[in-house]
Amino acid sequence: MADIPLAKAVFLYKAGFDGEEPKFTVRPLGHDDYYSRDYTYSVGACFRRWQETAEGGNNGELLARMFIDIWHAAAFYEVPIQMIHEAMLVVPEYRNMLADDCLPREWQFERK
Repeated sequence: MADIPLAKAVFLYKAGFDGEEPKFTVRPLGHDDYYSRDYTYSVGACFRRWQETAEGGNNGELLARMFIDIWHAAAFYEVPIQMIHEAMLVVPEYRNMLADDCLPREWQFERK
């Protein structure tokens, strides 16, 4: 999948409550999956505050919001963290935050 810049990233997920199969994906703002019934929740660039923060150039605040949003999906909606991690790899800013030993081999070329 192509990179999705953090400023344009929408995190879509479905909770894993009551035996339901959780889901998590990252799509660019405006993607058709935003309207899919496969996902119950959406956070990120679909909110005006996110877009205002991105336009203001405050990348640190966006990174903090990203981690809070994905933490909420894992902590309160029973979405497995490994599922979130794998989906988040399309966001370059997320990959840049990872330690070398946490970055999958297919992305190691970015560190050389």
